[in-house]
Amino acid sequence: MYNNIIPKVLIVDDLKDNRLMIELTLKKAGEYQFFEAVNGQDGIEKAKKELPHIILIDAMMPVMDGFEAIRLLRNDTNTKNIPIIMVSALENNNEKVRALQSGISDFISKPFDKTELIIRVNSLLHLYIQFLQKQKELEDINNHLEEKVKEKLDRRLEEIKLASIGEMASGITHELNTPVTYMKANLEILSYDIEDIKNNKKLKTSLFKGIETLNNGLQRLRGIIDNTREISKKGNNKKQKENLYATMIFSTRMIYNRAKHLSPIYINGTLFNLDINENFETFEVDMIKEKMEQVWIIILNNACDEFEKTSKEFVDRKIDIRIIQNDGKTIIKFTDNGTNGIPKSILPKIFEPFATTKTNQGMGVGLNIAKQIVEQHNGTIKAYNEDNCAVFEIEL
Repeated sequence: MYNNIIPKVLIVDDLKDNRLMIELTLKKAGEYQFFEAVNGQDGIEKAKKELPHIILIDAMMPVMDGFEAIRLLRNDTNTKNIPIIMVSALENNNEKVRALQSGISDFISKPFDKTELIIRVNSLLHLYIQFLQKQKELEDINNHLEEKVKEKLDRRLEEIKLASIGEMASGITHELNTPVTYMKANLEILSYDIEDIKNNKKLKTSLFKGIETLNNGLQRLRGIIDNTREISKKGNNKKQKENLYATMIFSTRMIYNRAKHLSPIYINGTLFNLDINENFETFEVDMIKEKMEQVWIIILNNACDEFEKTSKEFVDRKIDIRIIQNDGKTIIKFTDNGTNGIPKSILPKIFEPFATTKTNQGMGVGLNIAKQIVEQHNGTIKAYNEDNCAVFEIEL
């Protein structure tokens, strides 16, 4: 009758026999939870505590009469809508008018007709429980709408941020590209001048090493430009067969000056050093070489960030990179034990833009860019924790 709700009935009367009579009458008609109060003040306290579905109250009682109790109940936010039936032996019309003006939902004279009492109570209960259910539905709808509005606003905010970054990125790539091109051209001229050195082989060798170091730095800057172009959607999209292992060695060299103080790096079980041959292993993959190198640098720098926060001894630290090729798929797995893995709070949104827990370390778009690059290569990237280590796994 009430959608599996057992109605709560509060009976307020100073006479025990009257309370008992109402209770016994209603029990014959169905299942209810009964609460009792002996005066108006007691009734208000019970109503606020139990929030009954209906109140049956007498008019004349000690301490506080029914009229004052009803007035106070109607002025309280939590009880103002509860149906109230006055069950009383009021003798004159003025008292009955006062009862109606006090805010009661219905009036039944004592001695009451049992059938009439049951019908009126159940009628008001049915309406009030329906009202509560509709109110709950409206609250749920409002909460759902609030969530949807918040989600939409959050998405819009991200779009605005990314649009702003895109505009900024376009200018940055232009500003960076000019000096990089200029330096590259001058390094080539300098190389020709070094070739002309005839009598000092040691100096010549030293200068060429310097040139090589500068060229590596320029390649790193070129990677940053490509990264920035990725944000502004102006990057080169031409893929070709490349040795993925070679790109990994190059990227590791780029971050080695930072990483060597933080953690040893192993690539397919071999401890990395600057003398490793880029073609020591071969894993051919269709890729945009510079962009995939940027992915490796982003992930390795992420690991370095975590080792900067750990108190582990150097001998207990490890960055492990595994490259496996099978059935036309290439799996690259980065594992680090810098901290105790990726925090659960950030894990579900780790690839979203601006989803960073770091302070004073950029805008938090690195992993989002890495994800975009991987997906541009029709690959997938996922992050998870394994044996208290952080894992980034890419499949191409």
